[in-house]
Amino acid sequence: MTEQISPEKTSTGTRRRTPRLSRPGKPAAAATGTPRGAVRPPTKSRRRPAVIAAGVALAIVGGLGSWYYASTVGNTVTVLSTQTDVARGATITSADLTTLQIAGGQDTPAFTAAQATDVIGQTATVDLPAGTLVTTANVGAGISIAAGESIVGVALTVAQLPNYPLAAGDRVRVVDTPIAQGDPPATSPKSFVATVFTSRFDEGTGTWVVDLVVPANEAADIAARSATGRVALILDAPQGE
Repeated sequence: MTEQISPEKTSTGTRRRTPRLSRPGKPAAAATGTPRGAVRPPTKSRRRPAVIAAGVALAIVGGLGSWYYASTVGNTVTVLSTQTDVARGATITSADLTTLQIAGGQDTPAFTAAQATDVIGQTATVDLPAGTLVTTANVGAGISIAAGESIVGVALTVAQLPNYPLAAGDRVRVVDTPIAQGDPPATSPKSFVATVFTSRFDEGTGTWVVDLVVPANEAADIAARSATGRVALILDAPQGE
């Protein structure tokens, strides 16, 4: 609180100045500067064009990313694939099949999950490793052979064929062998050229059953020799190698 001096009359007629208290809460106005109660105008912010352009670009990129995700990932088709290895010539069963999702709109002959009943019971026309898409190109009603050819089944022990695994399309020879512990032939044994059609191991008999594509006029000779058990299978290099 600030004291102020006010004049006061005395008995002699002179005025005496006495202190007078000023009202609290009202400071004296400054002699210079902005008048009391005056409002300063707001400061205008500056917007940089480069920052605005970057924001617009980010918004566009984000929108395009959302559109791409919705149009590709969101649009999928469930198709059939193999969950086990299926050999050429084998019949497709439900245990051989599984499903996977691929992007929609692709030009693929893959069977959809809804077509599973159409695939079960069909024949694998080629070897189908696990994870292969099941399509109209690798599954069909059966495997056709050319005119003038026949398929002959040959049962062989592990000692009668190479240890190297056979695959469909392998070029082999069926060779006559002597009786057990007999003398080797004095001349080159009779042999027949063939192509592996399918092969599987029969756990019941402990033998390999190999289906061979052979010329029709040699099919009977090969079948007769196979029945005696006196044959062996030789794996040759593919033609042209």
